[in-house]
Amino acid sequence: MEIIQGKAVSGGMAYGKIFLLGRQDYTAEHRQSAEDPQQEILRFREGCRALAAELDVLYSKTLEAIGESEAEIFSLHRMMLEEDTFTESVEEKICQGISASDAVLDTGEAFAAMFAAMDNPYMQARDADIRSIARRLHEILEGRTTELPVFTEPVILAAEDLTPAQTVDLKKDKVLGFITARGSTSSHTAILARTLGIPAVTAAGTLSESLHGLEGILDGEQGTLYVDPDRQTINRFEQNRQNEEERKARWETMRGHTCRTREGKAIRIYANAGSLEDAAAAAAGDAEGIGLFRSEFLFMQYGRNPTEEEQYNTYREVLAHMPGKEVIIRTLDAGADKQIPWLPAGTAEANPALGLRAIRLCLRYPELLRTQLRAMYRAAVHGKLCAMIPMITLPSELEQVHAIAEEVRRSLEEEKIPFAPDMPLGIMIETPSAALCAGTLAEKSAFFSIGTNDLTQYTMAADRENGALTYLTETIPESVKRLILMTTSAATAAGIPVSVCGELAGEEHAIPFLVDAGVDKLSVSPGQVLKVRSAVQRHLDTREKAE
Repeated sequence: MEIIQGKAVSGGMAYGKIFLLGRQDYTAEHRQSAEDPQQEILRFREGCRALAAELDVLYSKTLEAIGESEAEIFSLHRMMLEEDTFTESVEEKICQGISASDAVLDTGEAFAAMFAAMDNPYMQARDADIRSIARRLHEILEGRTTELPVFTEPVILAAEDLTPAQTVDLKKDKVLGFITARGSTSSHTAILARTLGIPAVTAAGTLSESLHGLEGILDGEQGTLYVDPDRQTINRFEQNRQNEEERKARWETMRGHTCRTREGKAIRIYANAGSLEDAAAAAAGDAEGIGLFRSEFLFMQYGRNPTEEEQYNTYREVLAHMPGKEVIIRTLDAGADKQIPWLPAGTAEANPALGLRAIRLCLRYPELLRTQLRAMYRAAVHGKLCAMIPMITLPSELEQVHAIAEEVRRSLEEEKIPFAPDMPLGIMIETPSAALCAGTLAEKSAFFSIGTNDLTQYTMAADRENGALTYLTETIPESVKRLILMTTSAATAAGIPVSVCGELAGEEHAIPFLVDAGVDKLSVSPGQVLKVRSAVQRHLDTREKAE
């Protein structure tokens, strides 16, 4: 048995044949460009447009299949692709007589080396992003593809590295896990592997061609690949798999169950969704409602602003998947770092995380919100639809939203179009300002939903995807706990429900605090519903015994 050690990236174990992905040769030959460098520059710019379109599709696909924070990886790639220093460097090299393909590779490697030399581990991990962008652009210019082969049987994939785009395309029934020669624990490929639940190991060094076709056990917890494993290692794998199956069987016993406190208060488990497919998965996963339906996917799907009728029909379909259950649809949360190209111009910003996004964008261009609210009020006739406004910071913003909502209701009535005038309108608490103003905001809100991802990020002034700053965000910081308690207290006083739809809702270590804080609903990915419900019930049982 051979043991290959790398860095643990994503937990779990996988047992199967090893498939070694052939190494792509990206060596630049520095051949002379065409006689007309301007023609080569035009070819480069056309390649950039093609890659930008590809990244938009990947954003939409990842948003639907996995989630919002993971989809933002491709927004970041798009921003890096369009960075002036990158494009100017490539075009300068082309003018020096280098082909567009080779100029892209040269610039990508130079930028990657610059990131790798930085002291910050998060910035070091961005070398993989810029290299991924440059190599994919090179492939487009050369007419090549990065599609993975079609696997005829489940495999453990071994490769020099995987791009985020390749990782998103991994099918769990065919790729049991993967190991790469390069990479880091904070790379976007690593983040996606953890989100997808695929066992993964990176930075394993050179992977020999002799591995191909051999049996292996990949241990994502320890960062180890056992090649041609012995009986003891196989037995350990089988025991771990049995333990996992037993846990899943226990979760299944929670199907149809509603968690209740001793006093009879229900703690409901909802699902987050980003597409109609997610809504169907939420129903199949026994979600008690949809706590966050991301409407951004519509804007990506159509390649333009969807019409009122298109939105109305989609919202009706979502309600049809959850008959009799609450469906909370978030109004457009785009702009800044989540660019949708056909939104109104002039939204590019130097500091996008603190910029014109979500409700700020919609209040600047109110027709976006007006159209969306019209579709929601109309669809609410067909089920329990609620509208949720993201990124509220001040009570004055909420007052503007209510003014637009009143205008929408009046216009629908005048046009004699059926609508539900009492559709609940709630807000997301994502900023410290909103939490501090929760008492005032509760007076004008039908419900609160705490977006813990952004609330933590803005409170701690720390990018949640920055590996160097995980010590600030990996547990619930005391300051964030206080803001959550402030929010639940204000909601209780106002008699409105409060939910959590950020990542914390699905993390078992956070569930006791959230339940004890007075949260009424936890909204998680469809596949986590039964697991989280089991954790909530276990905490309630433990608390009752202690009392």
